[in-house]
Amino acid sequence: MTNHYDAIIVGGRNAGSSLAIRLAKQNLNVFLIDRANFPSLPQVPSSPIIHAGTMRLLDELGFDEKEYTHPDGLITEYVLSFVGHFQVFMPTELMKIDRNRGYGIDRNRFDTALWERAAQTPNVTACANFSATGIQKENGRITGIIGKDGAGNKVRVTADIVVGADGRFSWTAREVGAKVVEERNEYMGTSYHAEWEDVEPISPEHPHALSFYNTAKGFLVIFIPIDTRKYIVGNYLTMDKTNFGPQKLESSYLESLQSIPEVWARLKNATKVTKVVGVKGIQNGYRTPYGNGWVLIGDAVHYKDPIDGQGIYDALLGTKILAEAIRKWKQESWSWEESMKFYQDELWKATHAMFLQAVERIKEEAYGEPPPFIINTIIRWTLTDPEYQAGFLRYIHRAIDPSERPTPHPKFFLRGLKRDLFGK
Repeated sequence: MTNHYDAIIVGGRNAGSSLAIRLAKQNLNVFLIDRANFPSLPQVPSSPIIHAGTMRLLDELGFDEKEYTHPDGLITEYVLSFVGHFQVFMPTELMKIDRNRGYGIDRNRFDTALWERAAQTPNVTACANFSATGIQKENGRITGIIGKDGAGNKVRVTADIVVGADGRFSWTAREVGAKVVEERNEYMGTSYHAEWEDVEPISPEHPHALSFYNTAKGFLVIFIPIDTRKYIVGNYLTMDKTNFGPQKLESSYLESLQSIPEVWARLKNATKVTKVVGVKGIQNGYRTPYGNGWVLIGDAVHYKDPIDGQGIYDALLGTKILAEAIRKWKQESWSWEESMKFYQDELWKATHAMFLQAVERIKEEAYGEPPPFIINTIIRWTLTDPEYQAGFLRYIHRAIDPSERPTPHPKFFLRGLKRDLFGK
């Protein structure tokens, strides 16, 4: 094993593996590690949804859609159900963009596809089942890591840069002393999920639907298709509804699903095939993105609630920006500080508006408890309006700037009232 690299990347899921591929294409030597063996699932909730923007970033890495998706993970419509009130179908063809579709993804398959592509890329040395245990420093600069390989051997590796791509609970961030620079935790949600097989579709006429069930009482359920009759089923609760301990996680999760008859009807003949995982009190924020010899990427630098479905996109976009910053440093004689300031500024531009939107959506969709009259009029009229639907879908799929997210408007109400009165 080479002892010195251009970059060490700690964490080999979508952020780490995609960055390794991009840096290797710049003829940089990369040491990529992950403590897991692949295939394996991440241990924290992430939104396993990809859209056209994500797929374009994967195109740049040389992937074909068939390598990381399943045909029955296809999403061609979003279904929003206000439990006990109404249900609305939003076909993705309303977006009228290059890919009028999304996918729910099996993280086992997706993460493994990225890891294996990175491991097979020239200039990348990939080591799974490798635990980083310490940071090496010289004259105040981070110069490498200390770790244990799969055989339990102690390994010391140095590099020009150490990259933390190890998630919202980043070991790297702790070791280098990265500080939180912004947090928005006035409204925090809790989310748990598991994979289920033999799940009923929402209806035979709608086989490729991503479906939400909102009780409007601080509790939601989401069904994300990932394979044939296989779904990730997640619940989302406000903090006041999570007064149970880890020992009651499985039973509380099942009880929450059983509490909505429409949800349990889809699961009564299904089998839960993974354990329940999740996070209680999901924080939303940014850490210091870089320092002397180190930089953070993905959820390690920018962590937020999965309610916006943007985690994978943000990670892949961030690695593209970071790869460009490193190229400027390595090939264009930019100073370390100049290149990392470029990364920091561009990452902020690319993610901060949607970050603020996600925080606002937690407040609106999870903590908001509108009265039945508002649900059955203002909310229903808005969600059933084709113009609103097209804008909302384009917003979710990042086809418009997040600041252009459509909001309730009198024209939607008037058109909805007209539909109620005249049926058109």
